[in-house]
Amino acid sequence: MRFSGDANGVAHCQRGVRVRRIALLCALALSGCSAPVPPLFESPEHKFRVRFGSPPAVHDKADGPYASQLFTVTSASGAYTVRAYKLSITVERATGASAQILDDAKNDLVKSVGGTPTESASVALAGKYPGRAFTATATEPKPGVLRGRVYLAGTRLYKVSVFGTPDFANAPDATAFLESFSVFE
Repeated sequence: MRFSGDANGVAHCQRGVRVRRIALLCALALSGCSAPVPPLFESPEHKFRVRFGSPPAVHDKADGPYASQLFTVTSASGAYTVRAYKLSITVERATGASAQILDDAKNDLVKSVGGTPTESASVALAGKYPGRAFTATATEPKPGVLRGRVYLAGTRLYKVSVFGTPDFANAPDATAFLESFSVFE
């Protein structure tokens, strides 16, 4: 930067410093205004992590012949859920039947809300666990939208879903919840 040494040059330089200081203070003040990231919930028993936003209720649930645990956080507008299963088959059998297991899990979740699928795609969690991502319109327990993902990690099956009003199910927080799901060994 060159300064001419006259009074106008010094005043211009001081204005620039003040503008940069004000911009820095504004940036610092606004950085504290963003919503805090919800704490990470971890299930050591089922080997998954996810950001529910608040501690989930945990229920032991049978789903057909399979025992499972249902983790859920509900509000007036909808719910975030993770259902975790430990399948009683070998890893080799689960791997060989992964497409059928995942399709059945997706269809079961859609059926549970009286849903009609609107989108579906094959996905992979952490680049190695096969899954399905899908959306559906729902009629039960009341009309709404279901966004779900099902994953198979060895002999563990996970159903991760957001169900609720269209605004709730399609909100950035719902997407963040779905994308925060991970498994660990």
